[in-house]
Amino acid sequence: MRKIKRSKEDERWLEAIGAHIQKLILEKGYKSPYDFWVQQVGDEVSRAALNYVLKGRVDVKATTLRKLALALGVEPKEIFNFKLR
Repeated sequence: MRKIKRSKEDERWLEAIGAHIQKLILEKGYKSPYDFWVQQVGDEVSRAALNYVLKGRVDVKATTLRKLALALGVEPKEIFNFKLR
């Protein structure tokens, strides 16, 4: 598989969205992303995939973001409601 080079801006955006999703997880009362995965997501998104998303290491698919939003009980647009730092 060919690795696609991302721009620094894209890398920053992926890291920011991962941090935002992690913040949403903690705001919903989960003690950790692992607790969220065990209690809500397990069969929908693999633990490794969740970790890659949270660390900004993958260009996550829209369907995965939708699954995470549903598991968090938020509208999918809330996943994108963050500011780059």
